[in-house]
Amino acid sequence: MTDPNPTGPIHNGTIPRVAQRMLTSGRLARRFALVSLALGVLIAILIGASLYLVSSRHLVRQHHANVEANASLAARQTEGLLSTLVTTVRELTENSVLATALVDSAGKETYLIPFLGSFNHIASVPVALVFTDFEGEPIADNGRHVAPLAIGPADMAWLRAAIAAGKPAARVVQEGETQFLLAAEMLIYSRTASPEGALLYKVPLDSLVLHPEAELLHGSGPPPPVRPDMMAVTVPLTVPERLAKLGLKLRLEAPDTPTTAHLSWMLPAYGLVAILSLLAIYIGSRAVGNHMTRSLRELERLAGAIATDGFTGQRARVRGNDEVSALARGFNAMLDHIAAIQREREMRAAEEITIQRTLAERAEQARAEAESARNEEERSRQEAVMALMVAERANAAKTHFLAAASHDLRQPVQSLVLLTSALAIRLGDHPAASLVGSIEASMDALCRLLDAILDISKLDAGTVSPNIQAVSLGTIFARLEGEYRLRAAEKGVAFRSVPTNVTLNADPALLERIIRNLVENALRYTDHGRILLGCRHRPGALRIQVYDTGIGIPPEHLERIFHEFYQISNPTRDRGKGLGLGLAIVDRLARLLGYRVHVASRPNKGSCFTLDIPTSALPAATAASGAPNAEQAPEPGRGTALVIDDDPLVREGLTLLIEDFGWRVTAADSAADALRLLRDQPRPPDLVIADYRLEAGATGLEALRAVEAALRERGFPAPACVVLTGDTAPERIADAEASGYRILHKPIAAKEVAQLLSDSLTDQPTGRPETGDRRNSTILQD
Repeated sequence: MTDPNPTGPIHNGTIPRVAQRMLTSGRLARRFALVSLALGVLIAILIGASLYLVSSRHLVRQHHANVEANASLAARQTEGLLSTLVTTVRELTENSVLATALVDSAGKETYLIPFLGSFNHIASVPVALVFTDFEGEPIADNGRHVAPLAIGPADMAWLRAAIAAGKPAARVVQEGETQFLLAAEMLIYSRTASPEGALLYKVPLDSLVLHPEAELLHGSGPPPPVRPDMMAVTVPLTVPERLAKLGLKLRLEAPDTPTTAHLSWMLPAYGLVAILSLLAIYIGSRAVGNHMTRSLRELERLAGAIATDGFTGQRARVRGNDEVSALARGFNAMLDHIAAIQREREMRAAEEITIQRTLAERAEQARAEAESARNEEERSRQEAVMALMVAERANAAKTHFLAAASHDLRQPVQSLVLLTSALAIRLGDHPAASLVGSIEASMDALCRLLDAILDISKLDAGTVSPNIQAVSLGTIFARLEGEYRLRAAEKGVAFRSVPTNVTLNADPALLERIIRNLVENALRYTDHGRILLGCRHRPGALRIQVYDTGIGIPPEHLERIFHEFYQISNPTRDRGKGLGLGLAIVDRLARLLGYRVHVASRPNKGSCFTLDIPTSALPAATAASGAPNAEQAPEPGRGTALVIDDDPLVREGLTLLIEDFGWRVTAADSAADALRLLRDQPRPPDLVIADYRLEAGATGLEALRAVEAALRERGFPAPACVVLTGDTAPERIADAEASGYRILHKPIAAKEVAQLLSDSLTDQPTGRPETGDRRNSTILQD
């Protein structure tokens, strides 16, 4: 029976309107989602059970594979430790010098026992070592006397049996709860080539195994049983031949199945995945249902919008070819008719708007282009300024870095050069003198690098002043041809210079250095063919050229070959191919003399380096004489010297070397120390050598001035004074040169020290020479 009251419980708001819309809207989408959710629950149960079984079995197989991999890795590590241990011990026994020292017992307490004490561990493994004579009596050990690693009487008894057999032996011994590897190597006496003793070493077996769950087994007994619910992986070890009879194996024990913790996470994880999957299925199904009914909802919203706001060109979206799509196409036909009426009316207004917009856009474009041009010009100017500042900072940083690196290297190199020279003098004809020669050769290579850096720093500091005089270019060519012809012939390269009688005004040493560096560069990179040195006249310049048939230079490298340390075909930094500073020095010297250097090259064909000298240097009145013959190292005579240097190694090396020349030397580490020592001496020194940098910020210049003042107060003449420096900073070089003292740059060799001692006695300089008289302005070759 129908309720006649329109305000009954259903119609009087008992069910809110919002709830009614939720129950009535999207009913098809909800039904589709619920059906999909039911199917998803069934599928999730089936798939989850299958995945759980498969994952459990996979975890077990993966666990077994991991245990085997860990066992193999631990075995390889143990093999490496055993190999290192046996190799180190064998090298000790095969050292003939060590065997001889042990037998002769000369100096054993002085150097042998401290040497053996350094072998407390081999490859981080604790080891006890004992050297014995041929009867098994201990001679020396490495100091391992603490139990349980100490070697006992039973171990020595076994060693004597091994010595009687006369060959290496090894065994595993049990001491309490610990097993040890006990092995012996025979000592061979160098003069008889027969066993004269033995080396016994003892190592805990557990220290050879790095894995905490692994143990080392040997073939002397049955292995311990494997615990229940455990698996064991045994890996035979590949060991040196001396240990092969022990049958060493590494065994790793692990649980037979993954721990419960590995499996307990699977069910919650699969449950979580199932819940998330069902949630995704429901949301996806609801989205699919909404997608299927969206065309109807869009038509509903479009009709409502047109009814409310009027037609503004809306269109219904047509999807597919079903009934809903046919309805949408009919709706659009109606909208097209409405649009045709409005289109004609709006066309004229649109044309006018278009014209106005075009004019506005052109005006805005013109303004933007003008503003962009101004911004581009300002940005270009700022970039140029920034590039110049970056280049200047980079150049200054490079100069300071080279100076600091050169100074820090010259201190230890100087001590090595001086101590090596003193050692060579004291060894004389001793068999070890050949080793000193090898050390001196290495020192020479390092000194050439440091001197080349010094040359760069001198040129950057502006302390090199050209000495212009008449120079015979033909004399330089002839001298270089005589010097390099044989060196070139050894490489299978023909070297020839074209004779010339050209004479010009130049600095002979700097000009020859430029040409010599170019010839050196050609010789390094030419393995066949020829090298030609010559000159020719060109309008406005004299052109000196070095032509070679070497490897050539790719075009992209032509601008950078004059940079410091830049080499194209020397990736291994072979010292035989130079240091990469020769062409950098050529470029700086050329600019110093007002010349221009350039290069033309073709890869695999050869190169031609050209030096253009302005014709203002031609002609000259007379030609300079040839280069003087090389002087022999002088005999320094006898005298006294005062050395002031805060570096103990340099001070000791310089003292030993000067004393080897027959001089008496007083060494001090500061100016105050030097003044104190001078007060106790009855006569003044003939020579004072001071390092430029002393401790606490003091300088050698201050020390020399203090010594001169102290000697003058006592009525003594000023001695010869020399400043020794390893600093190559341009400002430091300029400061030292301006002092007027004689400047020598580290490292100095024994020949230079001998020359310095000889000059101090023959020249008898008094006090400080005139500025520039003895400046060391020579540019050394790269």
